[in-house]
Amino acid sequence: MVTRLSKKDPEKDKDPDTIRKSLNDIVQKLGHDSKASRSWGESIYGNSEEWEKLKKQIHERQKALKTLVVEKKAGTIGPDAFDSAFRKIQDELTELEFKVFNMRLGTNIRV
Repeated sequence: MVTRLSKKDPEKDKDPDTIRKSLNDIVQKLGHDSKASRSWGESIYGNSEEWEKLKKQIHERQKALKTLVVEKKAGTIGPDAFDSAFRKIQDELTELEFKVFNMRLGTNIRV
């Protein structure tokens, strides 16, 4: 996972106190208090089209994963093909999850 804490001073990015503060800010935004919930609601409302698109993409990838598992159980796909396809779908889901987290946090954290 890559995130830029500060564009101005690369040395400051390595400072433990700066890193700790950045992580604490992210954890606070992910919290379950009313402020975090309100922020999440505002983010969804402000990005409703993007949110709907992400939900649809996540649903499609989950469905593809389910289909892949059914094919494996049915024996219509070999172990190597399954592993390859499974990893690809999981990577796509991880990328989509990061997009959701970034939307919620108002950040640009990348995998």
